[in-house]
Formats: sequence, C-alpha cells, structure tokens
Amino acid sequence: MAQPVTGPPLTDNLIGGSKPERFLFFSGVDVWRNGLAGYDGMLLAPQGDLNKDGFLVRLFMSDNIEFYDTATRRFTTNIFRASALPGWRIKRGELEVRMFAGPTLEIRGFKPAVQIDKLSGSRFGVQLASELWWEPTPAMMVAAAAAVTTVNSVYSARAAAGWRLFDRFWIGPEVSMSTDRFSTQYRLGAHLTGFRTGILEWSAGVGLVQDSFDRNGVYGRISALFRK
Repeated sequence: MAQPVTGPPLTDNLIGGSKPERFLFFSGVDVWRNGLAGYDGMLLAPQGDLNKDGFLVRLFMSDNIEFYDTATRRFTTNIFRASALPGWRIKRGELEVRMFAGPTLEIRGFKPAVQIDKLSGSRFGVQLASELWWEPTPAMMVAAAAAVTTVNSVYSARAAAGWRLFDRFWIGPEVSMSTDRFSTQYRLGAHLTGFRTGILEWSAGVGLVQDSFDRNGVYGRISALFRK
C-alpha cells in the first residue's frame, strides 16, 4: 500500500520556520517477507503556501515487487503505479484534512510471463484519496488515510495514534489494510513520526503482516520528507 503524506501540520513547533512553503517532497521504502516497494512524490501548493487552505496537487509514483511461491516455482510480480491528483486542504482548529481525486496509471508484469489479460499490462483509471491529521491535545495525535482506485479495484486505509515524546516526535500504534482483485493484506504495528534531522523529517514503522496467500510475517518501512 502506498504510504500517505500524513504528517505534522506545518504550523507545529516541531517543524519551525516562518517562510511560506510551497513544495513538500517525500520518499520511502517498505519491506516485508514477500515484497519490496519504493515510492517518491511531491505535494504542491499552486497558491504559494502549503499552510493555507485551498488547492493542492499531489504527484506520486511507486514500484513494487512481490513474490508468490507455489509447490514448483516462484512467481515475481512487478507493479508500477503513478498518479496526479488535484485536491483541497481544509484546516479547522487542530484538525487538517486533505482530499484528492484524479487520474492514475498501473503497469503490472509477471515473471515467468503469465499470458492472461486481466493480470498484466498497462491500465488507466481514477483514484480518490483522503488524509487526516488531528491533535486533540498538545501531547496526542491521530492520523488516518484512505484511497480507492478503479484499476483492479484497489482499496487501502491506514489509521494511527501517537503521543509526543521529548517534544521531538510521536510514537504509537498503527493499523492498515489493502486489497485488490488478487489479494488482501492486514498490518498491525507501531510507528514513529515527525523526527527531524536537519531539513529532513523521518517516519518509520514495524509490525506484523497477515496476507490472503498465507505470506504472513513482519514488515518494516521508513520514509523522509522535506519542505521548500
């Protein structure tokens, strides 16, 4: 599942800086027992300030490799996804919501090659996505994200809660799920969000995976973002 760009609000004192920020760049990797994914993206505020309500554009691409083992051989699936989603940001008090909708592309391939049209090839579709960040108290955060894509009926969602430690980052539990026409996966783990080193803000997570193909095990992810 592509990780959402859900992080501390730009006005939070963990971020700092009074200059209006127009771009947010992010990148990360996700590893589990039978797969590896990398992703990059950008959030753009055409009006010139990510900290103001209004129009946003979210650009995203990811490359995912998964392995399926049978009694006689291993199949490798490569899935490339890209999207360009116009959206809107709304903030009321300590609650921030972003909503997006736009075109998406998926390119799926298999090794050894599988000659079934519904499994491989390129497909265009539409994606709807939303992200939420809420701080009900100065020491607590709640984050959530969800997306639905018409290509191969992809659905995904994530929710997390956290508590601020040392006024430097949040730590707490997270839960997520993702499904498409081929498989379903559930995750339960812990996250660390908003740790800053220089211009970079880091997020990480680790936990357990339950997969519909019995590919159960452990996952780990790490990502970084910076604003300009």
